[in-house]
Amino acid sequence: MSPLPEHSHCLHCDDPVDEGQEYCSDECRMAAEGEAKKERTRNLVFFGIAAVLLVAIAIMVTLG
Repeated sequence: MSPLPEHSHCLHCDDPVDEGQEYCSDECRMAAEGEAKKERTRNLVFFGIAAVLLVAIAIMVTLG
């Protein structure tokens, strides 16, 4: 069995790519960037809601 040539894997679909490349195509790069943007938005919403709830609980405890 011959050794595999040096390679990496696409960060989105995990297909083999040449060493030093991150994505196999522009389509995969754009899809990965879109998913990262959605994840950032989801995290901001989650932490925003958590912060509002913590402030509300602190106010209720203080006034209660």
